[in-house]
Amino acid sequence: MRLRLLASGSRPWERWIRRWGISFLVDDDILFDAFGDGHVLMHNMRRFKVDTGAIRQVAVSHEHWDHVDGLRLFLGKRPGVKVFVPQHADGKVKNRIRDWGGDVVDNIRPVRLKEGVYLSAETIGRYKDKGIPEQALVLETVKGLVIVAGCAHPGIMKIVSRVKKDFRKPVYAVIGGFHLKNRSMEDISIKAARIKAAGITKVFPLHCTGARAERVFEQAFGAGCCLLREGQEIKF
Repeated sequence: MRLRLLASGSRPWERWIRRWGISFLVDDDILFDAFGDGHVLMHNMRRFKVDTGAIRQVAVSHEHWDHVDGLRLFLGKRPGVKVFVPQHADGKVKNRIRDWGGDVVDNIRPVRLKEGVYLSAETIGRYKDKGIPEQALVLETVKGLVIVAGCAHPGIMKIVSRVKKDFRKPVYAVIGGFHLKNRSMEDISIKAARIKAAGITKVFPLHCTGARAERVFEQAFGAGCCLLREGQEIKF
């Protein structure tokens, strides 16, 4: 199984120019999140020689623009592709995806996308005093489960706990946005310690995790912390 980082925006200047968000490709056929700028996403797909025709399924972690808006150009090339969205996501976002050509599938519980690749149950977080449903990608590997999060608005440990409960297997690694960019160093250190105490040995902090939190994770996990660049692939 292969997981490739197609696009990532994680620094303040990238948010300023809206080159912000995250997108992953599982093997050659599943897209998880679609970045915030479709031109960047499609450029990187060409750059990394991704066959858009091979992508059979798409899942978006949650409704925010930086994980959804790249679908507009992608679905222009791949209309009719199933797009798995948290069931309680904003209906306006679902309608936009339909208008772009996606076949929206509401998801509220764990679902199998293919052998060894699942979506987690919908978990509710908070953002700007509003509830926000989020789902994560779950990969089954010989070393344990790998959780791929878009932003982890509910909190990465809440997602980890839900996945452990539903899949009844240990979690080996967490990858993606942990939404710690505006947290204090004390809070970040506590969160890193909790992740480590949960038995997770590999972390790949990206996107909204933030540079300060990346340094904390590097100190806490040592060689178990990996910072990915666009186009880089992880094999499980």
